[in-house]
Amino acid sequence: MTRKHPSFRVKLLRQLRPWHRRIGIFSTLLVIFIAVSGVLINHSNALSLDSAQVKQRWLLDYYGIKAPTEISFYQQSPKKLISAGNQVWLDNQLILEANSLVLAVTHYNNMLVAIDASHLYLMSSSGELLETQDSATGLPSHIHAIGLQQNLWLKTQAGVFVADSDLIDWSPAQPLAAIPWIKPIEGTDISEAAEQIRSSRLHWERVLLDLHSGRFFGTLGPWLMDLVAFALIIMSLTGCYIWLQQKPAKVKRRKKK
Repeated sequence: MTRKHPSFRVKLLRQLRPWHRRIGIFSTLLVIFIAVSGVLINHSNALSLDSAQVKQRWLLDYYGIKAPTEISFYQQSPKKLISAGNQVWLDNQLILEANSLVLAVTHYNNMLVAIDASHLYLMSSSGELLETQDSATGLPSHIHAIGLQQNLWLKTQAGVFVADSDLIDWSPAQPLAAIPWIKPIEGTDISEAAEQIRSSRLHWERVLLDLHSGRFFGTLGPWLMDLVAFALIIMSLTGCYIWLQQKPAKVKRRKKK
């Protein structure tokens, strides 16, 4: 009595079933991740993901975000007043991004005043930007420092200028006494502030968007998304083939009954 060998169709089905399951599990996990990340992104405002700062150093390193080195303290209490590069911070709140390196920050008439080489920024005591002055509004250019002696003073490349009480007109002047130019507080520990500023440059919404789109993985990201799409196609085709091959067998069993 000759032994029947499994047909090619049966052999193919035996090979396809385990691979169909493996690809299905792989695809399902990725689809679940994409779906969950998509839901989180859609509700990022409600979940505060757009403002939640990333604290993990390895993740900040992965994005190439470094802690600033040019940090200056101008006030320690009741709130910290800090400049870092072209930014001004009031405690953990970023209140100003200047056009260039911030040279100094001080208080004047219940306002905060910051300068860079070409601009003067007026802010409320809570950090709201009220006004920006430059050469077009009569502000002297090539600013080096700012001082406070009843009125605001500016040291510039062209000399020393004093402002009127409303900070509208700037006039060249010769001070009768030495001007106390605003300088950073010395001997302050900048490490905590540096990490806080570093974390502020990356939020969880950005990380989720990059993971969802595949950009998180750099040049491999598009290939990963292509792999997911290819796996879904293969799973669909193998699933259809297995179902079609099993369907006649079920029909035959019903006829025998």
